[in-house]
Amino acid sequence: MMRRRTRRDNPSELASQTWTGVFHDRPESRDAGLSFDAVIRVEWRHSPHGPTNPGARHAASRVARLMVEKQLASDSVLRIAAAEQELAAALRDQLPLHRDGIELLNVSVTLRVEDDAAERARLIERARHEFELDEMDRRQARARVEFLRDELLANPAAARLYMLLQHSSRIGGPPEGSDPEELVRQIHQWHPHSRWVLIAQTLHTFVGRLTEDNAQDFLKILRSAMTTLGHRHLAEEIAAAEEAE
Repeated sequence: MMRRRTRRDNPSELASQTWTGVFHDRPESRDAGLSFDAVIRVEWRHSPHGPTNPGARHAASRVARLMVEKQLASDSVLRIAAAEQELAAALRDQLPLHRDGIELLNVSVTLRVEDDAAERARLIERARHEFELDEMDRRQARARVEFLRDELLANPAAARLYMLLQHSSRIGGPPEGSDPEELVRQIHQWHPHSRWVLIAQTLHTFVGRLTEDNAQDFLKILRSAMTTLGHRHLAEEIAAAEEAE
């Protein structure tokens, strides 16, 4: 209950009297559309400096409300105890405070959160987590595509070595059960500067520069040479690749 001012009141007497007010509010949290339920208790007195504010009671409540709102805007309704602790520490650091003709001595706040608000916050957090996982998957997919395009497709040696090592349970090690000697042989065979890799790259560049008709003629010549040299199955693989194309 507020003390009523009489003619005997003077600034020095008003400044010596302490007033207490309690009000309810619903400050916003960092969770979109979700609020805390707050009971705010304010202790204040008239400032001894400057003229008396006739609306001091409302001024004290307003200053306290703004301080509470600013702090709770960065807190989640799912961490109500932490929000209360951080709020108490922040208020303690700022008080006492002189503003609008009043001196704010103490502000204490009790918070609670409705069950449906907490459930909505959990749903929002779960959706945010799933979105972050999806975004991470997209980044990994983009990185994999870039790696395949820039490294493997441009270098048959790197592609072959990747196929040899990709099933490793530890990055940098061969798959379980691999033959070390065979792996070394494969690495030497698929070295980027080995003769057959350079020939394959040159042929790939050569065919890519041919017209469609010339490329078809070249592949016919290649199939014929393979058949003549006794590699009919390889010639058939080239023919099948052409048909698939």
